Amino acid sequence: MKNTIPLVIAVVLGLVAVFAVSRMIRPKDADREDRYVFVVAAAKEITPKDGQIKESWLMKRRVESGSAPLKAIPWTQVNRIVGQTSVRTVARGDYLLASDVAGLEIRLSAALAEGEWAVPVTFSDPSLVRFLQPGDEIAILGTSVMQQTVQQKDMSEKPETVEVRATSVIFPRVRVLDIGKGDGIRRDDDSGGSGTIVVALTPQQSATIVAAQRTMELYPALRRTGDTQVLKRRDVGIVTDRTFDGLRENLEPVVLPDAAAGK
Repeated sequence: MKNTIPLVIAVVLGLVAVFAVSRMIRPKDADREDRYVFVVAAAKEITPKDGQIKESWLMKRRVESGSAPLKAIPWTQVNRIVGQTSVRTVARGDYLLASDVAGLEIRLSAALAEGEWAVPVTFSDPSLVRFLQPGDEIAILGTSVMQQTVQQKDMSEKPETVEVRATSVIFPRVRVLDIGKGDGIRRDDDSGGSGTIVVALTPQQSATIVAAQRTMELYPALRRTGDTQVLKRRDVGIVTDRTFDGLRENLEPVVLPDAAAGK
């Protein structure tokens, strides 16, 4: 009897521990489920020639909310797609975006989070803009030209005014909302050709970028979506003429051979 009592106590304590752990794990599982959303995907290849989209052509697809395309259609709105036609070919299993369906209303404001404003930004070089898609994350860099007074060696001479160029990061991470004509459809003639995109910014950042476009040359840098590295401007620093002063130090000049290689 004496040996039975400790055994019973051990079993009870074990059950209590299991119950406590399950209570701790259950909320975490619930939180993990909240990270996912259900969007509309193609159950078969859908082309513009197929005509009106049928419900059987669509399927539910679970995706992390942070990884869902900007114009992904929530599964709760699947009825809006049925009976419409596609404007491009959508592969089997691929997301069906709002820009893929003719007649589906696209509201840019729906892509904004609370406290965000949509602002157009025009970049000096549109090369990278051609590759951007809604939902991409970019950094915005700016090059400014400042007038600097340089005193001559001869103090009797008048100081010289020179232009100094400096490049730094304005915003380290910005979300792209749209490109082109605002309908979400990329075309050869307007897909970033002008270098203009629409981004999501806070009101203070919006005012800053509007002013920066009047005084600076702006350039985009594509980031990996969800990257948590380099989120502060000071992490990058500033590039000036001094940055390149030491590039040629301790380097020997290259002498070109008289004959071509292999001769």
